[in-house]
Order: sequence, then C-alpha cells, then structure tokens
Amino acid sequence: MARVRSDTHTTMMESSRRPSIWAGSLLRDHIRLDELPPDGVEAAQPYTSSKSGPSSASRRSFAWPFHGRNASEAISTTRSSRFTLRTWPRTFFRPLEDTASIDRSIVPDYVVNFIRGETPETLARKKEQRKWGQHGVEITPRRDTFASYPIQFGHYYSSSTDNTRDLNTFSSWSRQSGLRRHFSGWRGGVIFNSLISFIILLVGIICLILVIAKAKLLSGESAIFVGDCTTAEHINIGIHIVINAFGVAILSGANYVFQVLSSPTRREVAAAHEDRRWLDIGIPSIRNFKHISGFRSTVAVIVLLSAVASQVIYNAVIFTTRNIVDYDVLFVTQSFLNHARFSNDAKINEGNLSDLDIISLQDAASQAGELTNMTSATCLQEFSGFFQPSFDAVLLITDSVSTTSSLIRTSESGTPLTTFASNNNDIVAPGGSHVQYCLARPSAPQTCSVKLSGSILGIAVLLNLANLISMAVILARSTFEPLVTLGDAIRSFLRFPDPSTANSCLLTKSDVRKGQWATSEAQFFVPADQYWFQTPSLPRWALTVFSWLAIGVPNAVALGLMISWNPDDPLTLFGVAVPRFSFLPPSVFGTAQMALFAALPQLLLGILYFVANSHLTAYFLSHEFSLFALSPRPLRVSSNPAGEQTTSLFLTLPRPVSWTLIAWFTAMGFTLSQAVFPGVATLSPSSPPPPPADPNPPSTDNTVAISFSTQALLTLLALLSSLALAILGLGCRRTQAASLASGEAKGNPLVLRGGACSAVVAAKCHNHDVAAPPQHEGRGAGDLWLRAVVWGVVEEGAGMRPGRCGFSANGVGCVDAGRNYA
Repeated sequence: MARVRSDTHTTMMESSRRPSIWAGSLLRDHIRLDELPPDGVEAAQPYTSSKSGPSSASRRSFAWPFHGRNASEAISTTRSSRFTLRTWPRTFFRPLEDTASIDRSIVPDYVVNFIRGETPETLARKKEQRKWGQHGVEITPRRDTFASYPIQFGHYYSSSTDNTRDLNTFSSWSRQSGLRRHFSGWRGGVIFNSLISFIILLVGIICLILVIAKAKLLSGESAIFVGDCTTAEHINIGIHIVINAFGVAILSGANYVFQVLSSPTRREVAAAHEDRRWLDIGIPSIRNFKHISGFRSTVAVIVLLSAVASQVIYNAVIFTTRNIVDYDVLFVTQSFLNHARFSNDAKINEGNLSDLDIISLQDAASQAGELTNMTSATCLQEFSGFFQPSFDAVLLITDSVSTTSSLIRTSESGTPLTTFASNNNDIVAPGGSHVQYCLARPSAPQTCSVKLSGSILGIAVLLNLANLISMAVILARSTFEPLVTLGDAIRSFLRFPDPSTANSCLLTKSDVRKGQWATSEAQFFVPADQYWFQTPSLPRWALTVFSWLAIGVPNAVALGLMISWNPDDPLTLFGVAVPRFSFLPPSVFGTAQMALFAALPQLLLGILYFVANSHLTAYFLSHEFSLFALSPRPLRVSSNPAGEQTTSLFLTLPRPVSWTLIAWFTAMGFTLSQAVFPGVATLSPSSPPPPPADPNPPSTDNTVAISFSTQALLTLLALLSSLALAILGLGCRRTQAASLASGEAKGNPLVLRGGACSAVVAAKCHNHDVAAPPQHEGRGAGDLWLRAVVWGVVEEGAGMRPGRCGFSANGVGCVDAGRNYA
C-alpha cells in the first residue's frame, strides 16, 4: 500500500472543519505517557444480556415529552440535553455548508428522532433488535452504507467516558472467573506448554534413574537392547521418533513463551512512540528486546537457548553399537586354492593366524560356493573401511608363483586394503605382485546394541528443567499484560489512541521508517494487488533464506558426493552404518563426544524452525488484520475477553498451520538423526582368545566414526524443499480486496506491507466513528472495542475536507482511490 500526499489540505480546509468532531479527536488523541495508568488488563464491563428479556424496571418509555410525558423519561444523550435560552444564540445555528448537522450537545434526542420521522414504536423495535441481535444482516462495503447515519451528528465520546480509567481495572468477568483467566488466552497456552515440558522432564528423570540404577554411575552407558541387528535398528528408529517429537514440542513451547515475553506492554509502546521508534506486535521479536524490560529479555533468551540445546542433546542420548569381528587379510598364490603347502613363519604372519585358521580358509576356498568371488576393484571398495560387517576374512589371489609357500603374507585384522592400493587403484601385495581377484568368507550373524548415555541424558534433563522454570516465572507475574495478539493492540489503541500517529489513517511502515509519522497533510490510497510475500520485510526474507541454505546446502553437497563415490549402489538404509559412508575423525573421539558432534546439525534445524514460524506468523498477522476491512469481526484478545471479544490459546499462527509445522519439523528432525549419526563398532579379533595364562589378553575396542545414510539425506532434502515450496506457495496468495478503484474492488488498506509495526496499527485505530452506536445496557456508548468492528471510511470528505477512516461497529464505506483521507 502506498500513499500520495494531497496539497489541497490547506488552512482554509482546517477552518471549515466542524469543531465538534475535532474537539473529540483532540481530546482523545492527546494522551501523554505519564497519563497512562500502569500496564494491565484493558477490558471494560462486559455486556451481558438476560435470557428472560428486559425487565420492567429497566424498560424506558418511548413517548415524546411533547406528547404528554415527562421529558426526564426520554432517552438522554451522554452530554447534557438541557435546552436553555443561554445556549440558543451561540450554538444552534450552523454555517451554510454545515446545515445538515445538528449539535447533539444542545438538542434533546426526542427532537432529533422526531425530525428523523421516528416514532416511539420504531425506536422500541430498533432497541429490541439491538439488544437481542439481528440475524442475516450483511454489510456491503459501499460508500453509502453509512449514509443513513448523521455524519455531522457530533462526537459521542463525551466527558462521561473516562480517558484515564485504570488499565488494571478488571472486568466483572475477570473478577468472577479469576481461575478461568489463568486457563484461557496466552496464560492457558503457557500452562499447556508447561505441562508438555513437565511430562517430557518426568520421562527424562525416570530414564535417568533407571540408567543410574543399572550402570551404577551417571557417566556410564546403559544397553537398552542387545540382540539381532534388525530389531535393534527398529528400536533405534522408534526411540528417535519419540525423541524428535519431544524436541520439537519443546521448541514449539519455547517459541510460544518467547513471543509472549517479547511482546511489549502498552506503556512500552507509548515510550517507544514518543521517541519515534516502532515495535513488533503479534510476532516473535528479538528487535523488541531493547524496548522491553531486561528481566523479560533474559528469560526469553534462556527459554530459546535451552529449547535449541535440548533438541541437540536429546538426539545424542541414544545410539547403536555393532559387535563386529575383524576380518583377516591373507595374500596367497593361485596354488593355495589347490591345497599347496604353505609356511606359517612369524615373519610373514602379522595377523597371528594359527595353522587351523589358515587350513580352514584353504578348505573353504577349494569348495565352490563357500566363498564370495570379487574383482580386485570390488574387493578394494568393500574392504576399504575400518570395519566390514558382511565378511570376516578375505583371500587375495596374486599373480606370484612360489614353490616354497603358497601363503605370501597375512596382515593385521581389519587392515584396510587401501593400504596396499597403487595409483591405478590396483592392489599390490607386499612382495610386489599384483592381486588378480579375491575370495571373501561371509561372517556369522552379528549382534547389535542400543545404548543410552547417562551423562548426556543428565544434561538434557537439566536443560528441560531450566526451560520449565522459565515458563513458570512468566505465569507468576500476574500483573503482566502484554500486547500479544493483534486484537490486544487494537483494543488498547481504541481505548487510548496514540497521539503520535494522529491524522494518519493511511500510514505505512515505509513512512514510519522515513520518520513521517503524524502529518497535517491528507493522503491518497493507491490500490494495488497485495500478495502475502510482500508482508515479511526484506531482512526477514534474507534470514529465512539463509537459515534454509545453512542446512540445505551441506545436505545436498554430502548427498551428491556420496552418490558420485558409489554410483553402482548409492542408497543406504536409515541409521545403518556402512563402511563406505563411515569416516574416522582425525583424532580419537569418545562415544558421547561423537554422538554430540553428529547431533550438531539439529541446532541449524532448531533455528530454521524459529525462523520459519516467525515468517509464517507475519503472513497470518497481515491476513488477520486485512479481514477487518472486509466485514465486522470481534477482537481476538489474549486475555480477559469482554463483550463480544473472543480469546484462543493460539497467538497469531492458526492451530492447523502450527500443528502442521510441528509435524513437519518432527519428520525432519528424525530424518536428520538418521542421516548423520555416530557409527560405533565394537571390534573383536577373529581368532579365539588365548588361554588365561597369557598376561596380555586381547581386548575389544570401540571404533567410533561419523556415518551417513544417503536415503535419509535424500528424504531430508525432499522435506526441506517441500517446506520452501510451502512458504513460497503461501506467499503467492493474494489478499482480498477491500478498496475501490474506478468502481472495482482492488487493494486492501490494512495489509501490513513490510511486516508488523506498532505505529501502523496505532494509526488505523484512531476512532472517528461519529455515528452514535446503539445504547446497550451494561456498556458505555464509547466501548467500541467490546463489539464486532470493521475498518473503513467513517466520515466522508466534502470539498477541501478529507475523509476519515477508522474502526466502527456500524456500517463503513470503502476507501476510494480518488479521494483523500487524514
């Protein structure tokens, strides 16, 4: 939305404007910061109707005083309706251009109604309709929809409405339902998220107690399952699904609490506006930190960091260990397969194989089908890793000819064949002969273990506890009433208009950034098709793109490299370590250290969640605001609803969108945990252990590597691409038109182009609804914020006088591209 300034707004126009309207505007707009009461709830007495209808005690007479009734029984205005000779000469007559107006402050209502042609019966019927509600009423957004109301009737914001009513004054609803107040709105949402965090904390404490009881120490590792590798893989996948559901639930709750804590109060907004600074409203905001209290900023940072750290730590708690037998490496001649003689000299037997082990391999090689035949290139690929789960021995047949021994050399168990590879990727034996092919012996079925790290789980429990305490702190501050939702801001600005944005109903965020807040010049609205992608600011778009690229680019690069290295068999299963996609670190890592290192990409995923959530929230904030230009809507507030106001547990992002985002990131978190994970192998020698008399018995060692799964990497890339397409697809959605251009609906003046801005919202909320609202029992005439409201033209311009736009509970007109407004 753009604005074009009008030069026709001159001092002559100022002099011709009605005093009654400007008096009301100035009275309400010029509210200083020191006049604002302490931050608190901004609800007035709610309107409650009796189910049995109006009582006789409250029923009023509709007969006119000059029809034989006492004038004191007539419905009075908010001002004094006494008609005296002293007031006649001064205010009864109007200038020629203002003959259609009647000053409500000096003319009784019954005279006005008589002039209108109303009868007591029609007024009684309208009173009943207003009290019990009309059904099937459709408000058409046209310029003449409010023509039946006297535009120059005078302002109804009289001295009977107290500008300085305490913002901490609770409504009768709040006093009667104090407990319910803590289970609705943003407080109910915080309690709900705190309950989820408490359940996760309880599960973590129980698991930690079991680990300590079994391992007898906190820093140890406890085996959850030991057995078949297929079963272990299924258990690992199931636990990681639950872990990532918990982790994203903590992220979602932290984002909720962060938005509440970073939302400003009305006093903080007023202080910022006095310095010509704007704040974010309705979205999570780090920008607001320098304008809100330091305590809330600190708690918000703790909540955010503890949630992101929990996502990383929880994914490092569980890992799988493979119990693998090291493979033996033997270089032999072709005659070895025909039971030729061999020498088992210690000089050539580095693998310490016994004669029985060698004879067993020789017998298996002489029988067809016992060993797997491989080419030299395939053999080099299969036995190049630090472990080989499928084979426990390999015979490398060379082109050497020997008459003394068919066994050339044995190497240490688990020696990678890359040690013997030449520049041409040929395998060269220690004596210089070349390997022609190889025979590999399949290994026996292996066992796997699913283990839990007690030390990492203890850290995760502490982080979860810190997150829960931070949530409880905000609930303890009962006087904290932030402007969390758009409805909170509108309610506050309608009750106490912001003087810094007066007479700027078409103010845009671009004007605010240029320092052009309130101005004496009128503006033209330039209608244009508005798309959702125009709502987030350019820095927010850059942050979203950068956050996506930070995890998407490394994922795509790793996937491309691994496919190029193994084009014949590029795909590997979720969470299953294979030698060709497992890499040893340059230095020795412990199991817990490698688990934490492999879970670090979860940090980028957590950041992407917060950024994507904030981006979508900006979308729906502008969408919610634009709906007020289409039809009357009740204000959706985050606390203490009164009148027709509504409340909900969600803040800005609708529940279906929020739940979809949680499910999507749960899937991405689980996929990432299976794409990059610690490959832990417990290696044991293939030869039987020596007798106990040996002072140096062999021991099993854990070899820890970083492993990748190409199937999981491909799935994660697909999920990331779908998320990007969803954000771009929503951005291409067009905002519904609510203004007129050449008689056609085009553009919407309430679109928050460039993102949330407290000054823009405040500028739209200056109430110039000069048509008198219905007099509801239990509600003041000026309690506009308690009713369903619509935004549009509430006062038509005439001649050099610009029109006025604002919220109204009555009919409004559409903003016209050919007219100017102030």
